Amino acid sequence: MPPVSRTVPEDISATIVRILAYMGALAILAIAAASFFQPPAVVAAVEARVPQPEWISVERPHPAFEMVMPELAALDSGYAILRRAADGARKDVISYGQAAGDDPYVTVEIYRPGAESERFIDAPSEIAARITRFTVTDDVKPAGLLDSKFGAVPLVDFAIAARPAHKLHRCLGFAKAFDQPVMQIAGWYCSAGEEVVDRATLACALDRLTMLSAGGDAKLAGLFARAEIKRNFCGQRSPILAATPERKVAVAIPRSVKPGAGLRGRLVTQH
Repeated sequence: MPPVSRTVPEDISATIVRILAYMGALAILAIAAASFFQPPAVVAAVEARVPQPEWISVERPHPAFEMVMPELAALDSGYAILRRAADGARKDVISYGQAAGDDPYVTVEIYRPGAESERFIDAPSEIAARITRFTVTDDVKPAGLLDSKFGAVPLVDFAIAARPAHKLHRCLGFAKAFDQPVMQIAGWYCSAGEEVVDRATLACALDRLTMLSAGGDAKLAGLFARAEIKRNFCGQRSPILAATPERKVAVAIPRSVKPGAGLRGRLVTQH
């Protein structure tokens, strides 16, 4: 069969269609390339329009503090580090248990601001600002002072709802600010139910808060070193009853005065 003949106008129309198709494809490729290779300034401008969280959680945090609580070892424990990009402020948060669970719940926050000029508010206001995400069934109110290795710590009393809804946790909160270095230790200890938290239990928890690494901060290291000297060992000041590191001490053994007794030398004991 002979090829179908096409008129000149038809040839021109087909050519224009092909040209438009090519131009559309080129435009798509140009847009894709522009979005891929756009300058950093443009990328930064786009990211600036996206709301960023004030505090950013650090992945795989390396703990700088520790609070060992054997009586709560069966509960889930956590350690988080939050950084504030605006000024470099840092929060180290230690926790045991779940705030809305059926067991005791403990959380301690060591907050180091980015500027030494920052000052802290009173303990009730500090704790109230931190428990806004919970259902508070009894308002935060002052509860006196607690003697600890960090000195006198202001306390607050409050209660939060747990599961089921009719159950609540009675809590004892605390917030202690320092000038050298400028920092704050705050948190709360909640009982498993409506029973009031024993102040000695909270004092023991603070007694067990120790520093693992100062990160080169001499003032922070000095604060915890001075606190350790005042450590109460959870109510037992005697180093014999406290869980202190063992060290070897050589004790001289006096020579026996009885004939034939040949025990001499030094005996190594564990202190």
